Amino acid sequence: MIPTIAQAGWKTDKGGVFAVFFVFWIALGLGSFLFFQFSRDAKLKRRIWPILIICIAIIFGCFVLYMTGGDARVLFIMIPAIILISFLNLRTTRFCNSCGKTLHRQPVFSRPQFCPYCGAQLHEN
Repeated sequence: MIPTIAQAGWKTDKGGVFAVFFVFWIALGLGSFLFFQFSRDAKLKRRIWPILIICIAIIFGCFVLYMTGGDARVLFIMIPAIILISFLNLRTTRFCNSCGKTLHRQPVFSRPQFCPYCGAQLHEN
């Protein structure tokens, strides 16, 4: 049996941790939204996007681990879910070289060939 954080004898203030996480999560969401909506530098967006998604997945995974006390049953569901959501975010988000727009809501198994905003051809870069 895998010991949980609570069984290891760590004192936890989950209410305080949740409040800090909630404020941090709002700030991270607002900051990333503003950057990816208003920046027109597609090259910079492409560099930052995978790093951001991986960091967000790790932060959220650590939060779930802490809040559940390391309960293996919860982690059994959450870890694959976090990996799947991260993969889908990486797979379905693209950036137009011409206008710099962030493109979401694409079909998972097919990619558009042209930007819906400016009509420029989209490349894999």
